[in-house]
Order: sequence, then structure tokens, then C-alpha cells
Amino acid sequence: MGFMMQGRFRGRHLVQGSVGVYHVTSRTACGQFLFDDEAKAVFLKILRKQAGFCGVDVLAYCVMGNHFHLLVSVPSDVNVSDSELLRRYRLLYSEGHCPPSAPLPGMLARLLEVNGEAGQAVRERLLARMHDLSAFVRELKQRFGIWYNYRHQNKGTIWSDRFHSVIVEASAEALSTVAAYIDLNPVRAGLVADPADYHFSSYGRAIGGNREARRGYERVFCLSAAWKAVLPSYNLILYGKGYQSKGAVGKDYGRIDPVVAQRVIENHGKLPLSDVLRLRVRYFTAGTAIGSASFLKELATGLRESHGLERKRDDYPMRCAEWGDLRSFRNLQVEPVVTSSFDGG
Repeated sequence: MGFMMQGRFRGRHLVQGSVGVYHVTSRTACGQFLFDDEAKAVFLKILRKQAGFCGVDVLAYCVMGNHFHLLVSVPSDVNVSDSELLRRYRLLYSEGHCPPSAPLPGMLARLLEVNGEAGQAVRERLLARMHDLSAFVRELKQRFGIWYNYRHQNKGTIWSDRFHSVIVEASAEALSTVAAYIDLNPVRAGLVADPADYHFSSYGRAIGGNREARRGYERVFCLSAAWKAVLPSYNLILYGKGYQSKGAVGKDYGRIDPVVAQRVIENHGKLPLSDVLRLRVRYFTAGTAIGSASFLKELATGLRESHGLERKRDDYPMRCAEWGDLRSFRNLQVEPVVTSSFDGG
């Protein structure tokens, strides 16, 4: 797989390849808790439509009060037929709801059918918005921001910055670990003791029977197996042995004891995977890329070829926990695992 970097390095911008998987995060301005239950539901509705238009595969997600997490797979070099282009277009626009700058769906259908210069120009503009991480996240945030401002008679941006992304190897080990970290956000924030009880995450919706969310986890494990077949393996990551929630409800509300966790880390010990994922893990938000040593070496090779990036080392062990074969592209020196803050980050 070859890679080409667009924009500055360190995971904020798109790395293009045959398929790229990214952990995307974005926060509201000044960390304001703008997302109530209605806003979270609207955000997920917009997410589904925007992902369908852009051709982005959403594997896992969680919407919190002041930020969101997405695990998305972004293909490139996909041949989009005129009929598929029109189908995607209608996910965002209808004959009665279409901005002045965009053609009505019926007009687009006629332009594509004639296949003249005007139709080709519109087609190219639409394709430029597809299969691109930056365009997908930008439009997702813009659309939600427009709804929020209209709903609350607000003006200006509601977001603090562009977005952050970390490249994730498309392997079951890497994808399932990051997906579990995403699904445990409400547990870290003290909102629920069991991630299954949070209704604005992919896991909560999958447990509730949502077929689209369940398909995401089937793809996370890179198998053709059905949801029921992958659930035991995923529960082992979420809960550890015994498939039980961590902690005592009403006391630490599903979270592990941060004092005990800090003591293990200070003594150079390793926390179980299901424990460390209940803490804030900076590898998943600031590590640039995570995966196997061979994946990170291939990534570094592509970056050297395209950007002349020279590195002393291509991969670093991930500290503080039993990470299996996962490694980080960056050697985080300061608190790769944070035990003092439960902000659901």
C-alpha cells in the first residue's frame, strides 16, 4: 500500500492509500457541553447521510456532550457510476430541500444523462467531495453546526478546531482495540457503568439491535461472520474475562481505581487491556498511527517516498498495558496513559 500525505504531518490530515482507516476526534469550542440527547441523535442522523454520500464506512462511533469519536474506513480510486452518484446525492438533497448553489436531484439526473460539459463539471465537483477524510469531516461538522445554530438561534462556529485523526491498521487487533476505546468513552466520563447502556454509541445501538451498527463490528473483526459470532471476542476486550462491567455501580460507576492504575504504571507494570481502555490513552489521539511493526514500517516507507520524511525509528512499543502486537508511530514520552482525568476523551 502506497501513502501520500496531504497537509501537515502528525495525523491531523488525510493519508491516502487503497484503504485508510482513521480514528477521528473533534471537540466543541471551549469544551462547551452543547450536545444534549436531541443534538446527539441529530448528529448521528447527519453522520449516516454524510458517510453514505462520501462513501465512507463508519465502523464505530460515540457522541459525547462536547466531542465525538469516529472510526472510519476511507477508500480511494472507487469508480462511481452515474446512478450511484445520483443515489448518494439524494441522501443529502431533495427536490424540496436543496441549496441554491447545488442542482436539484432531477436536474442532476438530466445533466448526467446528457453527459455534456456542464454535467461533467458537476460530476467532478461531487466526486471531489467523496472518498476524502477531510471533506467528509468538514461537511459533517458544517451540517451539524448549521442545524445547531438554527435550533438555538446561535451564530458562529461551535467547533474548537478542524479535527484530529490517527491512522489505524486495518487489522482485527488494531480496529477492535480502538473501537473498544471509543465505546468506553461514556464509562470514562461516568455517564454509565456499562457501555451497552449508552444509546449514542455504536456498541449501545448494536446491543439494542441496530443492524447497521452491528455490521460495523463485523467489519472491525475483518470477518464475514455475523454479529453474534464476533460479540464474545469484542466483549472480552470491553469487559475482560467474565464479560462483566468493571467497578462497583454507585461507587466508581464502572471505572477502575485511578490510584491503583497509577501505581501499576509507576512500577512499570502493565494493565490488562480491558482496564487501560477505561483510562485516557493518548496513543489513540496523538500517536499519529497505530498498528503492527510491519504496518508502521510500510507507512514510514511511503512517507519517505512522498515527503522525504526521515525517521530514526518507524515504530515504538506502547507502554503501560498489555497491547499485544500493537505499536505506535510516535514515541509518546509524557503520560501516554492518563489516570488523573476521566473526561471521556
